[in-house]
Amino acid sequence: MRWLVHTSVSAAVFAILYEYWLTTPVLQYMSVGNWRLFAIAVAAAFGGVLSLLRFSTSALSCGTIAGLLSGGTWAAWKFPNDVSISIYAALMSHLESFWRETVAFTFAVALAAFCCAFFAKRRASVR
Repeated sequence: MRWLVHTSVSAAVFAILYEYWLTTPVLQYMSVGNWRLFAIAVAAAFGGVLSLLRFSTSALSCGTIAGLLSGGTWAAWKFPNDVSISIYAALMSHLESFWRETVAFTFAVALAAFCCAFFAKRRASVR
């Protein structure tokens, strides 16, 4: 039950952050490389913070994937179109464009969570 709650919380956090990240006007002034680097740093920071709050790495990884997919789908679905699109079409549109970023962000979150958990356990065992 705890794992499911942690997965749901991390999915909600990443969905909201990612949806707003994709639709914020400041992205017009950033290059794609800067956008990716900053987003990876933010994802890693949130992964580390949630790991320090005792979220398991597997719950964070699953929650991150679910959150990024739902946040990206939400952004693609809300985007103004001439014709209405289904949620499935919005998901496929997002995956076609951003599958690399989804993998990179999930990897960054998992790596940060693993490192923070490792160093927290090591610090606790030293004391």
